[in-house]
Amino acid sequence: MAGYAEGIILFNFAADAMLLFATGLISSRSIQWTRLLAASFVGTIPIWVYLVSGTADLWHKLFMLLIPVFMVRIAFQLTGAARLFSMVLTFYFVVFLTGGILFGFRSINMQYAAEGKASIVFFFILSVTISFYFIQRRLFSLGTAKRMASQTVTVSFSICGNNWSGRGLVDTGNALRDPISAKEVAICQIGRTNEWPAELFEDDSSGCVNLPDCWTEKLVWIPSKTIHEENRLLAAFRTESFSVEADGEKRTAERVLVTFTTKILSNDQSFDCLLHPNMVRESIER
Repeated sequence: MAGYAEGIILFNFAADAMLLFATGLISSRSIQWTRLLAASFVGTIPIWVYLVSGTADLWHKLFMLLIPVFMVRIAFQLTGAARLFSMVLTFYFVVFLTGGILFGFRSINMQYAAEGKASIVFFFILSVTISFYFIQRRLFSLGTAKRMASQTVTVSFSICGNNWSGRGLVDTGNALRDPISAKEVAICQIGRTNEWPAELFEDDSSGCVNLPDCWTEKLVWIPSKTIHEENRLLAAFRTESFSVEADGEKRTAERVLVTFTTKILSNDQSFDCLLHPNMVRESIER
């Protein structure tokens, strides 16, 4: 009996680890094996409780319903209630999808494999694999779009009487910074209008030395981080005011560095500015 119970616990542990791993893949979450194994061990607790108490009353069933919440929380380090609930639903989706696939495979295998029709079993496995691939890709694209929306903030600033506002993407890949002050630099997209000085649109940023005094007083030269253009200097400017609105809170800062570009930063126009996370964190809440 002891060996039988140990086998059930080990099988449940392995199954939970596999399901959590599949949930992480579908939702494009980073997977830490130590946390995943710890969450899988938590999934075996109801079995231990049943083996010790020998009963499966109402409290035990309620406990089993709450266990997946703790498993997902431990495995993926989720904090928000909405995100946790969404991930638990994804976990249940993976559980029922896997169960349906296994049940379907068992039924088809019993019906056709015994009759020598192994090709039907093969095509069933192939169709399930292809379907899972496209489902995973679709969920990944939806998750990417959702994360992109959650990482954009409303940005506005003024410099030399010119006002700019738009959507900014909080991007850790933005490595531009002033080597002297170590301040990060925002990249802002502007259009060719009379509102902005013509020197900002020139390919050679050295023309910025011909800007009006108001602009040259705020000019800071920044080394480029673009591949094959490491020796190029970019013109950045200190803003007179700078504000970021995120999660319903408006934050302001002074002397933020920005550089301008006429290149399209987002093909779907979901953002027109790139920010470093520190530029949002270091803003002063209004």
